[in-house]
Amino acid sequence: MTPGTESARPHEPHVLFSRAAVLASCLGMVIIGALLALYGPVVPALRDRFGLAESTAGLALAAQSLGAVAGVLGFHSVHRRIGNRALLASSYLTMLAGTVTFALCDMWPPMLAAAFVTGLGLGGVDFAISRLFLIGLGARGPALLNVAHGCFGLGTVLAPASIAVIGPDRYGSAFIALGLLSLIPLACIRGVRNRPTPAELAEAAPAPARRPGGGRLAAVLTGFVALYLLHFAVQSGIGNWEPTHLHVLGHSMTTATVATSVYWLAMTIGRFLVAPLARRWSAAAIVTTACALMTASVLLLPLPGLAPWAYAAAGLCIGPIFPNGLNWLNRSAPATGNAMAYVIAAAMLGSVAFPPALGAVIQAYGVAALPVTLAALCLLTLAVSVALAARPHRTATPTAAPREGPAAPATAVARQQETTLTPQEKDAS
Repeated sequence: MTPGTESARPHEPHVLFSRAAVLASCLGMVIIGALLALYGPVVPALRDRFGLAESTAGLALAAQSLGAVAGVLGFHSVHRRIGNRALLASSYLTMLAGTVTFALCDMWPPMLAAAFVTGLGLGGVDFAISRLFLIGLGARGPALLNVAHGCFGLGTVLAPASIAVIGPDRYGSAFIALGLLSLIPLACIRGVRNRPTPAELAEAAPAPARRPGGGRLAAVLTGFVALYLLHFAVQSGIGNWEPTHLHVLGHSMTTATVATSVYWLAMTIGRFLVAPLARRWSAAAIVTTACALMTASVLLLPLPGLAPWAYAAAGLCIGPIFPNGLNWLNRSAPATGNAMAYVIAAAMLGSVAFPPALGAVIQAYGVAALPVTLAALCLLTLAVSVALAARPHRTATPTAAPREGPAAPATAVARQQETTLTPQEKDAS
């Protein structure tokens, strides 16, 4: 790297974020992580206030998760028309409207609608930051994507702790506070460029009538969707059922609850630990190794004395899969919003669908079936990861911008299409 490269990065055409916008986006990830982790601790308060059954009170998280899936796919569908700034701004404003409405509602059906609206904004923020960090921060993108999702993990740890301090009955204050915090990244939106990267312009170029390797690309995308569905099934399954399993093994409920918090914290630590490795190790190696270690950890769960540590080790290994899987996808298939939106939506669907399915398995066969089911899911995840890593060659070139040196082929496409940009796309920060 030549001297002065670092200071010039924010002004390079392929860098979409200023330093302030990077920090603000990391705060945005903390906020959406906190929102996903906030509903569980406030279920007792919702149940008592509205006279709900336990399962009914849990519908708020389901509504937000379904909204997040719709938000990922919906905001992706309009991204190219409205630009990067409008995508992030509308996502933050939608999330703000949903959280404040949820906090102030005094009737249950409107609260469910507000949770769905919150999810719409949350999905838009998650999709936008994940994709734009990866393709819009040059060579630093993969490492900073790990940091961003580490910040997401911080939110999942901090939200339950905040409820423990203020009390579940004051959940409204927590939701309003998170909504208002989203005004900070919204205020930094000018630090996000609207101008597309060369990679985005290359993606927008007219495709040939018959695309070579199209079937192979579809198979790769299917593999990544399966990878995300399965590993999120394991992640959410542990998060929901670890306390129940540990209690049956003879641990106190206090120990089981603390162990679950340690599991989420370990997942966050795993993302931060892998961030410096993301520029030296291939994404395929990181994800496949993480899947193998996750499987080894889950296989230790039936041992009562090792189970809490095995859950923590599994969290440490699960953490790096999400961000580095996106980087791997980016280098295996074009990182059009289509591919990334589909896998992020698949991850969210895994979080919604699998915990109840695991609950049904536990109800039918007992808690002893949980480690076996988790191990089967881990083995499937590892098999998919190995199959993706064993592909004979790449199906597409990486869409992340080059570190330095001669312009990439996509840059030539950018020059050719510069005159066809809309006024909004030509608006540079």
